[in-house]
Amino acid sequence: MDSFVRLSDYVGIVAFSSFGLWWMTFPASVVRFYAWFHRGTIRSPRSTLSIRVVGLLWVVLVVFVSFWVRHS
Repeated sequence: MDSFVRLSDYVGIVAFSSFGLWWMTFPASVVRFYAWFHRGTIRSPRSTLSIRVVGLLWVVLVVFVSFWVRHS
């Protein structure tokens, strides 16, 4: 049962990190998706760097929380 818990931990980390990885690798598609989702009412950012930074911060947050929970 212990190996199943470890596998599920890794699956969870990958699943939640994939959201941030999407933001980092395809920022233009993120803008298009949210513009479609909000029916064009969002303002497009001037640079994709901000979207990439938010994606990186998301991945760091997921990894930090997963290690913090695992070691507590």
